[in-house]
Amino acid sequence: MSQLNVLVSFGAGVLSFLSPCVLAIAPAYLGYVVGVEALERDRRATLFHTVFFVLGFVGVFVLLGIGASMLGGAFFRYRFWFTRIAGAVIILFGLQVLGAVKIRALYAERRLRFEASFGVLRSLLLGVSFGLGWTPCVGPVLGSILLYVSALGRVWEGGLLLLVYALGLALPFLLLGAGWGWMTGVLRRLQKGGRIVELVSGILLISLGVMLVLGKIDVLLGLFGSFNPETWLVE
Repeated sequence: MSQLNVLVSFGAGVLSFLSPCVLAIAPAYLGYVVGVEALERDRRATLFHTVFFVLGFVGVFVLLGIGASMLGGAFFRYRFWFTRIAGAVIILFGLQVLGAVKIRALYAERRLRFEASFGVLRSLLLGVSFGLGWTPCVGPVLGSILLYVSALGRVWEGGLLLLVYALGLALPFLLLGAGWGWMTGVLRRLQKGGRIVELVSGILLISLGVMLVLGKIDVLLGLFGSFNPETWLVE
């Protein structure tokens, strides 16, 4: 697995958290997961529930990565067109992040609600719900990563790259849970640079999509000393 893939996946996870809508809802979402009273009084319980919440969506993303890679492997013989179509969709996602187009399906949010009496199981299930919800905040970036790993077509690498992506998204949540008071202030300051995050994310997605459409993804991989001429992405 190339260093570039790892860096891009982790960076995509961090950028997903730094997107304006995640920054805006993260404190409220965590408050719903943990409970307002625990957030203010019990740091240990806050971090404990946050960890289970994170484990929930990390597990979902890893399974999605494995599934996407298996799908790509099933279309191995059609890899030329499969990677081009994936690249075109990633470009569309990039335009969505930039605000140039609006894909209504990506604005839909699906969440499940669970009773507070479920305890840590509730936190875990809410994490699963967050991972499956495909909120407008993470949908385009997550969808692009899934399309990219499906183009790679290697099951183990797809799972690992989505794990890295999930860790990039999970780390800020864990920091928020561990340092609730000062982290909320940090998030408010970060919101001022939200448009910059959108621009960077959109440009990176479009660049990745263009590389896939042109069949030049090996150029980027080669820059990191990881180019393998035997991979099926090389024509």
